Amino acid sequence: MSRDSEPTVSFGVLGTVELRVAGRPATPLAPAVRALLARLVLAAGRVVSADALTDALWGEQPPSDAANALQLRVSKLRRALASAGAGGDLLVTRAPGYQLAVTAGAVDAYRFERLLESARSATTGDGPATALARFDEALRLWRGPALADVGDADWALAEAARLEELRLGAVEDRLELLLEAGRQAEAVADLERLVATHPLRERLHRLLMLALYHGGRQADAITAYHALRHRLADELGIDPAPELQALAEAILRQQVPAPAVAEPSAPPAAAPTRTAAAPTPARRAPQRDDLPRRLASIIGRQDDVHRVLDRLREARVVTLTGPGGVGKTTLALEVARHTDDALADRVHLVRLATLPTGTDLPEAVAGQLGVPAGGPGPAASAALVAWLGADRILLVVDNCEHVIDEAAELVEQLVAACPALTVLTTSREALAVPGETQLAVAPLGVPDGPADLARLGDSPAVALFVDRARAVRPGFVLDGTTAPVVADICRQLDGMPLAIELAAARVKALPPGEIAARLHDRFALLTAGARTSEARHRTLRATLDWSHDLLSEAERRLLRRLAVFRGGWDLAAAERVCEFDGLAADEVLDLLFRLVDRSLVVPDPTTGRFRLLVTIREYAAARLAEAGETEVARDRHLTHFTELAERYGPHARSDTDAWARLTEEHDNFRAAIDRCLDRRDGVDAGLRLADALFLYWNYGPRYEGVRALTALLAAGVPAPAARAAALQRIGLLGVYYPTEQTRAAARDSVVAFERLGDRVNSATSRLVVAWEGQYDGDPDRYRTMVAQAVRERGDTDDPWWHGTVHYVEALLDLRTGAFERSAEQWARSLEWTRKAGDLLLPAGILAHLGIALREAGRPDEAIATLEEAVAEARRNPSPHATAFTLVQLAHTLLDRGEVDGVTELLTEADDTARRSGNPRCQAWAAWGRARIRYAEGDAVGTADECRRALDLLREKEFPWARRRLWSLAADAATAAGRPQEADAARRAAADLAAGR
Repeated sequence: MSRDSEPTVSFGVLGTVELRVAGRPATPLAPAVRALLARLVLAAGRVVSADALTDALWGEQPPSDAANALQLRVSKLRRALASAGAGGDLLVTRAPGYQLAVTAGAVDAYRFERLLESARSATTGDGPATALARFDEALRLWRGPALADVGDADWALAEAARLEELRLGAVEDRLELLLEAGRQAEAVADLERLVATHPLRERLHRLLMLALYHGGRQADAITAYHALRHRLADELGIDPAPELQALAEAILRQQVPAPAVAEPSAPPAAAPTRTAAAPTPARRAPQRDDLPRRLASIIGRQDDVHRVLDRLREARVVTLTGPGGVGKTTLALEVARHTDDALADRVHLVRLATLPTGTDLPEAVAGQLGVPAGGPGPAASAALVAWLGADRILLVVDNCEHVIDEAAELVEQLVAACPALTVLTTSREALAVPGETQLAVAPLGVPDGPADLARLGDSPAVALFVDRARAVRPGFVLDGTTAPVVADICRQLDGMPLAIELAAARVKALPPGEIAARLHDRFALLTAGARTSEARHRTLRATLDWSHDLLSEAERRLLRRLAVFRGGWDLAAAERVCEFDGLAADEVLDLLFRLVDRSLVVPDPTTGRFRLLVTIREYAAARLAEAGETEVARDRHLTHFTELAERYGPHARSDTDAWARLTEEHDNFRAAIDRCLDRRDGVDAGLRLADALFLYWNYGPRYEGVRALTALLAAGVPAPAARAAALQRIGLLGVYYPTEQTRAAARDSVVAFERLGDRVNSATSRLVVAWEGQYDGDPDRYRTMVAQAVRERGDTDDPWWHGTVHYVEALLDLRTGAFERSAEQWARSLEWTRKAGDLLLPAGILAHLGIALREAGRPDEAIATLEEAVAEARRNPSPHATAFTLVQLAHTLLDRGEVDGVTELLTEADDTARRSGNPRCQAWAAWGRARIRYAEGDAVGTADECRRALDLLREKEFPWARRRLWSLAADAATAAGRPQEADAARRAAADLAAGR
């Protein structure tokens, strides 16, 4: 069959909604038009009434003026079609609604149904090869769940369910054809995955039983039947269908008819001999009698299984490496279970964990495989070679690390002597034999920050925790209360499967919140491993003890000293910090690489940095304390990172490399401050470090600077000048989001510098106090304060001072609505700031200039300026400038009625602001989402977003901006049927308008 001819314009719903014009990439579609386009596409050229479209878009809550709202959506869709090159005339107005003038062949869902019908017809005619090709062609049209980005409207859910049922039926038909063709080895892995996804679908279970049986796995086929029988009884109170019961009986009696394998009309020209011969069941499903039966579900490793199988087809020795507890053995066994006759005819497992050091390894391996050794050493090796011979065998050798040299020697001998042998090993370090491919087994993926319940449940680490928790407490559920806590547990445990399983076992007696709280002492908590597991996997400490005991004394010394780092380190830092008491700097490089080889240190080759997983770091820290080296190591860490901060800190705003260097060591600087707070004499050292980090904090994690300086002042009594400088910096770090504490610190610093007679710094502190006037207070009083500061400072050519004076004056003008004058002040501030060589502040100044121009009624200049600000922020990234420029550009575009791309700007701004602790920009992002939802007629969503923005802003924003936000909140609350909320919002807006 030839492929259906592709139309010039095509539409996709088998996945996300997609518009594609020939010769161009797929066009991204704005959320506002996806559902409308999908509803019209599924009509395939038929007219859809306006009422039906309104119901599809808004359901039971249509906007008050539904006709106009629908026309607006249609206009947006026409513009999207035109901009994609499809032509807006594709969407035509036809009574009683609208029509997308395309044929069914332009829609992937209809092409799928035609191909599916053709494939099923071919099963009775041309034979399985033709039918399989058509099924494959049909299934390739799917890019993901149908209508994946349309939403949860009833019509969309119903259509998605119908299409999914068709897809699943096609998959089942295809798998049935594979079995009929005698190709069960190809079907088993897919069937196991599908049965896990659809545990009550009896046809899939029937196909899996047949595939297992014809693959020589009679016991597994019966096990699959009993698993279904128990599930049906437990969940539905029914028995399997009579057809399935009869199949189970036939499998027990070994009376299942063999599949009728169709003879190909001509063998493939380059077909290997192995596949040209009629295969036997043993060749199709390798013999693996010595593999342990899986007793628990395997979660989050499906992609890894396929990755390892791919490598085994390319290399004859593959080693899975990784730290203890990461799941190397579990993955290796699952790979062995999924091995088919394309790779091996037999699979054998050898486990080395229980072998003591000094064991004759060839003899021990021969004993496990049941091979008469005829003696130790060479005799046993020769016996193994003879037994393996030329057979196609996959040999899995588990836990090689404690006999690594002997294992490497034996594997190399066997691979060299047995041409069809493939070896899969697990070890905490590689064997380093010729031709070996190393695959590092990574921890399970953990949620990255806050996420909704569905996304948290999709995390492999969270899914593993829930699965194991239900094994000890069947009623355990992942809900809005438990999900964030479980995600936090998984993050704290680095996604390490063993640690997660041990933590989940504690759910039997402890709520998740208490488990999370007790992870500071994880080695005492995580001790509930299965009694049947190896001793080194029954507790978290035993797992790490096993790795630690295999290290040399020098390696142990370095490992424990690395525990003082946070967030990683580079080689120079390791050499400087760890070089003491028996460990020389020139030894560190080699020892560090050995720890990498042993999977205890995680390298990042792209940056040249290294890190410890949190669990390994805490284990190493305990060893550091046992050795009595904690104080020395932390002091050396403090010295190194203070010197590094003094080298790069003064250049934070003028050198992108310095900014990047400070950013990557942020966690280490925090640890160094903590060390100062722990020392009785640490205040002066801490203020020295804080002085070096101030510019970095001011353009980045301001909250971190406030926290550090506040704690240092509370921890001791520094010299008066040092105290005054710390207070000034607390005030300056809080100017954008002031608190009572930061305001008081700024005022106290004025007094302190006046007492010291330091006119330069008292002028600076006075300017910091005046900065508060951007949000509230008497603006004239603050302007007087600025003028006083200028007189106090006197003549100076300091460009930073001049730039800051204009900056504060521009803010006061922006607050009071003097937008033209504010724009002039921003331009002057920009000029002086650039003269100062500051690379980070200009983006923020440009953003404020854009606001002033926007509010002055100069939108074109505002957008151009804000686009320049965004470009500046991306060139010289400061998280605060990035978030502020993005969110202000988004609002300015919304003022112009432009929606395309705005959601993406708001999302990036919100994410950046959240990560940098910037609630002001988070509030502006929520306000932007509220404006979009209001335009779409979503009053409830608008009101909720307004409330979120107001809670984040409180009183810390320009009054005119807060007045507008309260006004929108009032309108949305009225439309949402919340009269009390609307009245309160109107009163707040009126108070701001009156200057109250």
